[in-house]
Amino acid sequence: MNRDFLPNLKYIFFNPFFITRRFLYLYIEKLSKYIQKGKLLDIGCGTKPYQQFFSSSEYIGMDYAHGINSSNPLADVFYDGKHFPFKTNTFDYFLATEVLEHVFNPDEFILEIKRVLKKGGIGIVTVPFVWDEHEVPYDFARYSSFGIKALLERNGFEVLEQYKTGNFVLTLGQLFCTYLYYIFSRRRILYKISLPLVFAPIQMLTIFLSKVFPANNGFYLDNILLVRKK
Repeated sequence: MNRDFLPNLKYIFFNPFFITRRFLYLYIEKLSKYIQKGKLLDIGCGTKPYQQFFSSSEYIGMDYAHGINSSNPLADVFYDGKHFPFKTNTFDYFLATEVLEHVFNPDEFILEIKRVLKKGGIGIVTVPFVWDEHEVPYDFARYSSFGIKALLERNGFEVLEQYKTGNFVLTLGQLFCTYLYYIFSRRRILYKISLPLVFAPIQMLTIFLSKVFPANNGFYLDNILLVRKK
C-alpha cells in the first residue's frame, strides 16, 4: 500500500500531508465494518488506497475519463461525466473519498450513485472543508458539515454517521505544511531532505499543540459520512 496513506507515526517522516491522510485512513477503516459481502463501487478510485478494507466485497474501481486520472491503469472502468456505466441497482455499497469537490454537477452525480445502488445500500463519503486548490482545473467546491449533509439528504440518502477530522490547530499546521510543500517540492533533493527535517517536526509540534490548546472543531480538514440509500 502507498505509504502516503498509512497512519502509523513513523510515516510522518515521509509524508508532508500525514495529519489529514491519517484521519482519512482511520475513519474509513472504522466505517468499513458496515461494508461486508457484496458489490462495492469505488468512485474516483485513484490508486485504490483503501481497497484492503473491503476484501470481502467484489471491489470495482471507477475513475473520471476526462480528468487528471483519465489514464489511471488501476481503474476498472471510467465515468464519462454524465452516466455511470452500470445498470440500475447494481451495487450494494459505494465509496467516494475526496471526490465531490471535483464534481461540477453534484446533484446529478449523487443521483447517479443512487441509481446504481440497491435500496438500503451503504456508502462512505469524504469531502474536504479546508484545503488548497488541487488537481486543477478540476477543483470546484468545498463543503461545510451542514452543506454536505443537506446535499446528500435532498438526493435520497440518509446520513447514519457524520464526523469532522482535525481541529483548528491541526488544520492550521497541516495548511502550513501544504504551503511549504509547494516551495520545497520544486527541487527533488531539497524536498527529500526537508521531509524528516522540516515537515515531520512541524507536524509533530502541531499534534502536540492540538492536545494542549482548547478544542475547536469549527475549522477542520474533512467531512466523513456513512450514508444509506432510502
